[in-house]
Amino acid sequence: MRFLRVLAAGLAAVVCVCIVFPGTSHAQSTHRYAAHARGGTHLYVLLGLGNNSPGLAEFGDRMQRAGVGTTVANHSYGPLLAQEAIAEYRSGRTSSIKIVGHSLGGSAAARMAAALARAGVPVQLLVTLDPVGGSAPSSNVRRYANFVPRTGEDHFTMIAGRMPELYAYVLGR
Repeated sequence: MRFLRVLAAGLAAVVCVCIVFPGTSHAQSTHRYAAHARGGTHLYVLLGLGNNSPGLAEFGDRMQRAGVGTTVANHSYGPLLAQEAIAEYRSGRTSSIKIVGHSLGGSAAARMAAALARAGVPVQLLVTLDPVGGSAPSSNVRRYANFVPRTGEDHFTMIAGRMPELYAYVLGR
């Protein structure tokens, strides 16, 4: 019995560490890809709690291979990425900013877009996937989509079900 309590306490500690320090969870907390051509598009993909957004890191990889400069990060990096996006836009290295976020990453994506609005930076696209908390787009967002689970989907399987739409939104099809 004591062994089970120690095991349960150990598992609880690991879960807590993954929540408090998201970079230690099963997925990388930040993927940075090579800069896109001067004046191009940059996509920011913000993952949910513990980076538990199945398929979104791979989506970022595919977008990069399609020629879209991409950063995939944990939702907690939203404020830092907003500052980065502002600097990239003002320098002319980026002319189009797109943001996709899931769960806590969805609400972080909306906050990131609002931070860019305060700096006078436009956001071409904001996509939120079942966001936790507020996700209303700020006035600088040109195109906005909010996806929630359909009948038969849950918070996680919804991502796979919406992949074709995500590709179409980001690639402008």
